[in-house]
This record gives sequence, structure tokens and C-alpha cells, in this order.
Amino acid sequence: MFEHKSFESILQELLDRVPNDVDKREGSIIYDALAPTAMKVAEVYSDMDILLHRTFAATADGDDLEKRVNEHGVERKPAGKAIRRVLFTDGDGQPLDVAIGSQYRLDSITYKVIERINIGEYKAEAKTVGSVGNKDYGEMLPIEPNNELGKIVLADVIVPGEDEESDESLYQKYSEHIREKAFGGNRADYKKKLMEIQGVGGVRLRRAPNGGGTVKAIIIDSDFNAPTPEFISYVQELMDPIEFKGDGYGTAPIGHMVTIEGVDVADVEVELELVLNGVTLGQVEEQINQTLSDYFAELRANWFKDLDIIVRITRIESRLLEIDGIEDIASTILNNIASNITLNEEIPVLTNVTIKEVST
Repeated sequence: MFEHKSFESILQELLDRVPNDVDKREGSIIYDALAPTAMKVAEVYSDMDILLHRTFAATADGDDLEKRVNEHGVERKPAGKAIRRVLFTDGDGQPLDVAIGSQYRLDSITYKVIERINIGEYKAEAKTVGSVGNKDYGEMLPIEPNNELGKIVLADVIVPGEDEESDESLYQKYSEHIREKAFGGNRADYKKKLMEIQGVGGVRLRRAPNGGGTVKAIIIDSDFNAPTPEFISYVQELMDPIEFKGDGYGTAPIGHMVTIEGVDVADVEVELELVLNGVTLGQVEEQINQTLSDYFAELRANWFKDLDIIVRITRIESRLLEIDGIEDIASTILNNIASNITLNEEIPVLTNVTIKEVST
């Protein structure tokens, strides 16, 4: 076991080798002669400690972690650009066609039109990589003047943009690769192939839903929301194109008929009766909504683990009680019932929050 040694301990070891009848006090000739050597040896120990951490995947990070996992065929998922639906209308509110390649901006993000879906409806790709391209919605401005344009609306996300995979996620993927070898259409192989697709944030696999040779893959997008129909179709074409199902034209093995589905959504309404102290409902309402939104987002992010998701009243209340000014919670109702909600295939989406102040 490598033991890191400090400058002080090294210097003391060197001084202990000098006879006691020699002056070894700080400032003496022998002390001043040994101190620089001890400092240099301490630097070597420090470098060895850093090298040791950079050598193993469990302690490495950044480029060092990438190099280590690359030896086993595992690669970091790169950042990707969001593809959004954009709607164009003229001055009279009628759908308007625009040029492929034209560019439009919302705040600091510019989107480039890449494909026509329908009259006045196009796919546009963010010029900035990452999940930032998924976030904003609303009216856009053209980069170049177009007198025919009346209104440009940035609508839903078709293919979610993704940030570069984190070290934590990369190491987790590496660990799963070591434990579960991906081969020939086994579960690990399907999961690996699907998770390599930009915009896929998690997957659940179901064997033989329609008899032998059939596979169902249920996906959630990288923002941990239900994927759009267009994105489901996109993943389907990559894995097993519908017109050639089972023929091996996608990444699924030949003979495997794969159906891609999006995760279902379960709407959840929350009703709260709160006892407040020193604040008004208006002062804490935004924080309450954000706290609940964060909790539901965490639940959705764990959907891929293939376990039941339970929206727990106790978890909701414990988080809300951390907000300054909320003294107590008289009741918490989920979908008109004072009990937890258990979901299997679905993800919970917070649709409405009703807050009422009550007295003790």
C-alpha cells in the first residue's frame, strides 16, 4: 500500500540517521543540507500520489478517466445540439414557408432551419451545443430581414440537446460495461446502443411483448421527460426501421423486431394546507413550486432503474418544511387522495399546485 510522506516526516527520517553527537537543530549545517533533499523527495511522493489517482478509473477524472475507460471500448458521450420545432406565419397569421438554412434567434441561442415538416412548420437545429438549446420557448427574431415574416415561434423539442457526459456518468457506464458484457443483442447490448443515441436519457427493456423475436424498448429523453413522437420515430429508424423490421438494417441484430415507445406520463396535482409563520403565501409560493418541481424531476431521473416510482407525501413535506416561514403542514393531497402515488412504467409530471394557509 502506497503511503504518502510529508516533508516533515522525510526530513525527520533523514535527521534520525545522523549521529546524535552532531548538531541537528534547525539552522545547523546538517539540517540545512538535508532540508532541500527532503523537500525534493516530498515532491516525488506527491507526484506519485497524483499518478496513482490518475491510473485507476475509480479515482481518475477528465482526460485520464477517458483514456482508462477507452481501453475497454467505453467512450464519453459527446455534447449534442438540440433540434426544435419552429412555426412560421406571415403578417396575416397564415403558415409561411422559409428557406432551408435560414437562421433565427431567441435570446442568446441561434437556430438554423434544417428540414421542412409541413407548410410553416420546420425542424431547426441550435447552433450552440448542449441542453441549453432545450430550455427556451417563445417568439424568435430573424438573423436576416424577411418582410414576409409575421411571427416565428420556437416550439417543442424534437431531439433534445445534451451536455457532454459527466465523469460520474462515464465511470458508471464503464462499471456497467465491466459487470455486464454487451454482446449479440443481450440486455446490455440494447442498453448500450440506445444510450449512445443523442437525446436518450434512459431505457427500460421488455422481452417478447409480441411473441418470440420481439423486443420493446421504452425510452425517456435526456431531460427526463416523455420524448416527442418525432424523436421516438428517429430512435426507431436507428434501431430497427419499421419498413424493414427484423431485417437488421438498424443497430438491432437481424431477426430482432424492435419497437420503440416513449415513457407514459402520469399527471399529479398537489394540494397543500400550510401553517405559516412570519410570511405570506405570496412570499413562499415560488419557492414551494420550485421545491416540488425539483422533487418530481429527481423522481423522473431515476425512472431508468426499472423500479416503481413512488411519489411520497413524507418526502414532499420534509422538503417543504425546510423553507423558511413554513411552520407546519396540516395536509398534503395527491390527486385528491391523502396517500402516496405508485407508478410503474409512467413518470410523474407536476401539473398543478394548490396552496391554502390554515391556522394551528
